Amino acid sequence: MDILAFWAYEILSSLLPLFVALMIFRVAQKKKGITFSKGNLLMTVVFSIYVYGVYHFTGAGTIYDGIRYQFELPYQINIIPFSKEIDIVSYLLNILLFIPLGVIVPIVWKKMQKLTNVIGIGFFFTILIEISQLLNNRRTDIDDIILNILGAVIGYGIFKLFNKITKSKYQVNSPLTNELPIYIVVIFLGRFLLFNEFGLAKLLYGF
Repeated sequence: MDILAFWAYEILSSLLPLFVALMIFRVAQKKKGITFSKGNLLMTVVFSIYVYGVYHFTGAGTIYDGIRYQFELPYQINIIPFSKEIDIVSYLLNILLFIPLGVIVPIVWKKMQKLTNVIGIGFFFTILIEISQLLNNRRTDIDDIILNILGAVIGYGIFKLFNKITKSKYQVNSPLTNELPIYIVVIFLGRFLLFNEFGLAKLLYGF
C-alpha cells in the first residue's frame, strides 16, 4: 500500500502540472483556430507517461535530493567515453529506454522527422536527467548520453521502417512542434519541485 502511495505521489507531482499547462495551452491555441485530433490527444498522453517513466527509472534528481545530499563534482562527472568497467546490462537498458523516444517523436510531430532533430531532442532530454543526478549523488556519465542517443537513433530507424510499411497511416501530425520540449521540461520541473520522496517516507513511517 505504501508503494502505491509513493507511485501516486510521484505520478501526480510529474503529470498534474503538465496537464494543467496543456489545458491552458490548448485553450489558447483553440482561440487561434488550431485544432487537435483524438490521435494527437492519445499520443500526448502516451508520450507524457513515457517521459515520466524515464525520469522515474533513471532516478532523476529533485530539489529535495539536493538539500539532503552532499556532492563533489569532480568525483561524479565522467567525460571520458567507456573509460569505466563495462556493464552490458546497464548499457542495454540505457539504449532500450530511449528507443520509444525515437519512435514516438516523429510519429506525433512531422517536423521532427529528421534524424538530426531526434538526436537533438534525445540529447536535451538526456542532459536534463544527467545534470539532475548530481543532486542525488548519482554519477553523471558521458556513456549514458551516448547510449541514450543511440537508443533514440535506433527508435528512429524503427519509425522509418514502420512508416514505410504503413504508408504513414498512423502519422499524427501535431500542428505544433514547440510543445515537444514543454512536455519534457514541465514534467521534469513538476517532479523536481514537488516530489519529496524522503518527506513522504517520514510522514508514513514517522522517523
